[in-house]
Amino acid sequence: MLDWIISSALALGFIALGVFSQSKLGTVRKKDQRPHQVPWGLIMIGCVFALFMIVVHVLNLVGVETGPENSMFGRF
Repeated sequence: MLDWIISSALALGFIALGVFSQSKLGTVRKKDQRPHQVPWGLIMIGCVFALFMIVVHVLNLVGVETGPENSMFGRF
């Protein structure tokens, strides 16, 4: 049960961070009109990757076997 709680909390955290970084992407700082120093696009891509890994983890918790040895094309 703790795995489900941690996975869902991390997923909600990454979704919130991804939405926040999407809102900051392409904007400038208000006080001096310079671009942000933080690479918000890379943070957003990292959040999507982390969400993908969490989905794979949740699928493994459900009992679906993931990985190349269980794919329809097999391991190359």
